Amino acid sequence: MKIITWNCKMKFRKEYSLIFPENPDIIVIQECEDLKTINFDLFSNTPSDIYWIGDNPKKGLGVITFNEFKISLCEDYDDSYKYILPLSVSRKHISYNLISVWTQMVGKKTKNHKNYIRQLKMSLNHYESFIKADNTLILGDFNSNLIWGNPHRIDNDHKYIVEELKKKGIESSYHYYFKEEQGSETRPTFFFHHKQEKPFHIDFCFLSKNLLDRLTQVEVGKYEDWIRFSDHVPITIEIND
Repeated sequence: MKIITWNCKMKFRKEYSLIFPENPDIIVIQECEDLKTINFDLFSNTPSDIYWIGDNPKKGLGVITFNEFKISLCEDYDDSYKYILPLSVSRKHISYNLISVWTQMVGKKTKNHKNYIRQLKMSLNHYESFIKADNTLILGDFNSNLIWGNPHRIDNDHKYIVEELKKKGIESSYHYYFKEEQGSETRPTFFFHHKQEKPFHIDFCFLSKNLLDRLTQVEVGKYEDWIRFSDHVPITIEIND
């Protein structure tokens, strides 16, 4: 099974032809236009299902599946965490609990302010029953890295998420595969203002242990291949199913 996550920076109508030939099973796309407005008939591997949410029809969060995978929304979905999207993705007897992520700045300069990663932290607490020991995927644009908070502070939300998920047997596929530590990533996923000299790793794909045990490949897109399309590069993972 192949899964891709990518922040396309609002031009997926022009750019999906870059992703579809990779023959993925699941794509999670941040900052994409409403998927219902796109004609996907250019390729033989047309989607099996699509799901999109957004207030702006030109900029939302989309999930696309292929190879007979179907999508259904978790009954516990909380719109206050709008772009933390819990979905069941299933085919025949196989089902995965997928949390698609595009963190937002919410309530800036108010007492209810939730920064990017805090929003994810709060939503994961809300979706605790949805996060199963097996067949769980949490992936997308987290807009966060351990380096942006004191790793020794108990209120470091990024560290909290990593540690709490690890208790559930869920870990970052990138760090598991490349044997790197959080905050010390050597392969960036985001380039501030499209500048190669300003790299950061802010996109992640967390997997439950049973999926990590079957992980065969993790690939981070190269700057020179993707920067003309977006300030993010895609992450692709492959799992032996």
